[in-house]
Amino acid sequence: MAPRVTTAHRDMLSFIQLALALAGAGVAGYLAWSKISGEGLICIGFRGCDIVNNSPYAELLGIPVAVWGLGAYLVLAALALPFWGSHASLQTWAVAFSFAIALGGWVFSMYLTAVEAFILHAWCSWCVTSAILITLLLGVSGIRFYRTFFINNL
Repeated sequence: MAPRVTTAHRDMLSFIQLALALAGAGVAGYLAWSKISGEGLICIGFRGCDIVNNSPYAELLGIPVAVWGLGAYLVLAALALPFWGSHASLQTWAVAFSFAIALGGWVFSMYLTAVEAFILHAWCSWCVTSAILITLLLGVSGIRFYRTFFINNL
């Protein structure tokens, strides 16, 4: 018999998702502001932030990739808010949608990381931070997804 996941466990994972998503939104917001305003990035640890942020790979459909990332992080933050828990069907939807967004964001982030490594030969500390955050978000949302659909079946 599988153990039941308590409300406290769900709330803690939701809080971790919220915190990670807000941190990601901060990083993506800074990158988006830099891209849109044309201001240079403060690059910590690497010297390729502006190379990466000004490359053709920094836009998708004419919109800066950082804006897409900001939107994804804000949606992930909203889906972690506690009011979803008051309705089991909404919480199930929010958990599934969180996992789907985090998975898509992670796949795209890994593509962009490969572009940094193999095409641009430049690294952006902000982009690496975002890749780490989306990886952590994928892990947290994956645990929430597993617990919701395979342990508790809310």
